[in-house]
Amino acid sequence: MNANADNNEFHPTTSAFLFEFDHLVAKVREATYEALQRIFDDQDLTPLHLSRFGLTQTPAKLIETLQSELGVKKGTPKKLGDEIINAVQSYVESAEVWISDELRNVIVQAREREMPVYALTALPPAARDALGDRLDLSGLGIEYIAFGTGLEPYPRADAWLKASKDNDIIGPSSMAITTSMAAVKSALTAGVHCVVVPDRFTEFQDFGGAQAVVDSPADIHLNELLLKPFETV
Repeated sequence: MNANADNNEFHPTTSAFLFEFDHLVAKVREATYEALQRIFDDQDLTPLHLSRFGLTQTPAKLIETLQSELGVKKGTPKKLGDEIINAVQSYVESAEVWISDELRNVIVQAREREMPVYALTALPPAARDALGDRLDLSGLGIEYIAFGTGLEPYPRADAWLKASKDNDIIGPSSMAITTSMAAVKSALTAGVHCVVVPDRFTEFQDFGGAQAVVDSPADIHLNELLLKPFETV
């Protein structure tokens, strides 16, 4: 291998703490589900509908799939998809969204270990930035890693890999809080260990490969997780 090739190699230098901002803080799945219930108000929607069709699709594609599955026509997927995006933006701008004390404690643990803290998000930029200001993310030492431009399915494996490379993240000595099976697989692709805090839309999924599955961030102790040999559930 020549010298130029050596200079282009990726040499990560940072042990980081990452978490899924959209689902641990902004509760995007809950807001999406509430919007779907309003759109399909004459249907017996349950959380399972979002779990089956909405965790890896754009809002417009989710509407298209649900209309086909339910055998109803409520409007064009683009229009109703935009309605979901607007509903989510309104929700995240409300006082309903905050960083829990339990998550704050884990962030403090990471900062005490001098780990940079990154919030993974696919929120529309305006809503993302306004919420970051209201929650004083910079004051907590939190930086965003943004995927796409608005409620795009995330976090994809290629996005995790790019985030790791862009931020010089050392996967094996880093830790992420994820909320879904897809996020676990994506994080592991980037070599990042993860702990899962599932919600009611993902609690039934297989989290094989995760280092732990817990009910709440209150059950996360970084010193124990990062110092013990890597094991999976």
